Amino acid sequence: MKGIRLFIATSLDGFIAREDGSLDWLVNIPNPSQTDHGYNEMIANTDVIVMGRKTYDEILGFGIDWPYENCKTFVVTGIPDFVTSTANTFVLNKIDTGTIQFLKNQSSKNIWLAGGGSLVTQFLNLGVIDEMTISIVPHILGKGIRLFADEPAETQFETIKTELFDTGIVNLVYRKKI
Repeated sequence: MKGIRLFIATSLDGFIAREDGSLDWLVNIPNPSQTDHGYNEMIANTDVIVMGRKTYDEILGFGIDWPYENCKTFVVTGIPDFVTSTANTFVLNKIDTGTIQFLKNQSSKNIWLAGGGSLVTQFLNLGVIDEMTISIVPHILGKGIRLFADEPAETQFETIKTELFDTGIVNLVYRKKI
């Protein structure tokens, strides 16, 4: 079933990035077997990506070619004249039920909600996240950007899968409870 899927890593204490948006703690995890933690399967079944502007900027800061040319990517920002610099990338200035329907109409596979915390909470509060894969990284940051920032609505999900990797990362997969 196609839908909107959150696929995101968080620290043990619930942060998706440092206060400045940095993901250095995440990219420095020892991974000698080059485990992808389910990413390749997720991206193969995705044709639309939604991310916040800070997430977009962070990816651009990696100094790599844009990895999502094969997906329509929508960057959500409150900056009205924001311009993207990557292929197949567009700007959205708001998230509401009309925008969600527009995104669903763009997709024949799945929509990947890539972050950040405020954007995740907007989607959660609209009740449109169908499935969440949360990769718990055994690292405590102490402070940073919360996975569910601002004021998330009380929402019930059911656990459908757990998976432990040799990196110490645990994937928890949840489906929206109907």
